[in-house]
Amino acid sequence: MLTVFIRSIITYIFLLFIMRLMGKRQLSELQPFEFVITLIVAELACIPMSDTSIPLSYGIIPMFTMFILHIAITKLASKNHKFNRFLNGVPVVIISPRGIDHRLLDKLDMNVTDLLHALRAAGYFYPGEVAYAIMETNGTLSVLPKSKYAPVTPSDMSLNVEKTEMPYPIICEGNLFSENLTLTGTTEEAVDALLERHSLRRDDVLLFTVDKQKKVYLQPYTGDAVTEETI
Repeated sequence: MLTVFIRSIITYIFLLFIMRLMGKRQLSELQPFEFVITLIVAELACIPMSDTSIPLSYGIIPMFTMFILHIAITKLASKNHKFNRFLNGVPVVIISPRGIDHRLLDKLDMNVTDLLHALRAAGYFYPGEVAYAIMETNGTLSVLPKSKYAPVTPSDMSLNVEKTEMPYPIICEGNLFSENLTLTGTTEEAVDALLERHSLRRDDVLLFTVDKQKKVYLQPYTGDAVTEETI
């Protein structure tokens, strides 16, 4: 009994250490591959806990192997945009100013009840208040409310507001998302010219977004973000 108790403590400490190394996202919003690895690690941890005939190393070594695999996949996904899209999929805009896209709901194996539940969880009980709703690759719903329904709404202050537009990522961690250039009416030349004005290259950019009104958000790896500029 004492042996099982001690083995359980050792396994728990090592498992906690591995999960901490994998990052905080492992504890909350998991990507599909992270969820799979987490399930495998949990199962591996149970084996040496309950069966004293199995050496403790038979659980610890596979858990460490899963950690190495997680790091390798994460690094590869961060460097290769196509692999990242294959591994995790892409965010899907299921509500736009035109309304709910039922075809995308079908592709996501969701129904309207599921969507309404996700909207309520995000704090929106009336779909008409939503400008955009995006199903993220980890299964969470991100909601951009219409301007007049946003917290501390301009309508409460009797202000005229511009039409709500969704920003599109153009560069993420040095990778150019060329498909979003067309959506925003932007060109690679215009993007590079703006970067050159700030003495930046694409590899220097952590995040670069543009909306249809050409408003820019530029965050380099080092230095301050640029927000008051258009492209």
